[in-house]
Amino acid sequence: MTSLRTRLVVVFIGLALVVAGVIVFAVLQFSAEQIMHLIMEGVDTPEEARAMFDQYVVRVLLIGAVIGVLVGSLAAWWLVRRVLRPLERLTLATQALRAGDLAARVAEPPDPELRRLAEGFNQMAATLQRVEELRRSLVEDMAHELRTPLTSLRGFIEALADGVVEPTPEVLRNVQEEIERLTRLVDGLDQLVRGEGEARQRARAEVDLAALVGRALDLASPELSSRGIRVRIESEGSQMRLLAEPDEIGQVVTNLVQNAARYTDDDGSIMVRLTAEGEWLRCSVENTGASIPADQLPLIWERLYRVDRSRARASGGAGIGLAIVRQIIEGHGGSVGASSGDGRTAVWFRLPKAV
Repeated sequence: MTSLRTRLVVVFIGLALVVAGVIVFAVLQFSAEQIMHLIMEGVDTPEEARAMFDQYVVRVLLIGAVIGVLVGSLAAWWLVRRVLRPLERLTLATQALRAGDLAARVAEPPDPELRRLAEGFNQMAATLQRVEELRRSLVEDMAHELRTPLTSLRGFIEALADGVVEPTPEVLRNVQEEIERLTRLVDGLDQLVRGEGEARQRARAEVDLAALVGRALDLASPELSSRGIRVRIESEGSQMRLLAEPDEIGQVVTNLVQNAARYTDDDGSIMVRLTAEGEWLRCSVENTGASIPADQLPLIWERLYRVDRSRARASGGAGIGLAIVRQIIEGHGGSVGASSGDGRTAVWFRLPKAV
């Protein structure tokens, strides 16, 4: 499809050709000699003939100008309809967006330049809508995540103050767990915020990825055993060492195992695969359970995003773990990904091998 710029050039060239064609046609039909000869038959002197000839030329030019104006007006009307109408729609959509209607969109016109403008506006509006949804979700989630432990703490403290319950080790342990839950939530959010700033230098060393996976599974084994979840590790290769910050990669593996355990049904299974792919090491944590819809799969890496919000809240998830995973892995020069289907979900990352 031709561009709007090309169409404008063609229109203006066409106008010029029309006006020139009218004049040329008149001149070809009535040459100067013929006109002068005809005029001399009806007048007495050459001066009178010249005056009549000049009058004729002016008339021809006026006719050409009128035709040019008419054609130009039609072309201008077409251009106004073709160009200004999409711009008017864009202006109305912009005003609606400014008034708070984040669902405002514009239809894409056929002209490439205007279509790119419409696409840019629609993408911007979609981004703003998504940001607003995330902002509202953030406020809602944070209110819920903070309210739950704070309500529990208030209940425990009021019961202790009123003498309803005794300060037994079990009660104090419950209080401590709620405080730790609040601490984990605040620390996770703080880590996300700090990670968005300038990249900081990490003290890196050789890390045995297989050992980190084994440690994370050992820590999760009591919960997994109580729920009848089977765990299996597959390692394709003997050298599973990479150059990274040990604590951060340990946190990545722990977050992936905890995420898999959270969404695995009782009596399900978790599979951890370690593979070498050229100069890269890949760690994939796969679990059984409900699949993630394809349209939601790219969103699992966003902060505070949860596919099953009610279930994740009930199990204590705050939707921060995978956001931290992506942040740490990308900070190490690696990549993350996920796939889901047929009742199995796999979340993976890969990092460069240790040289």
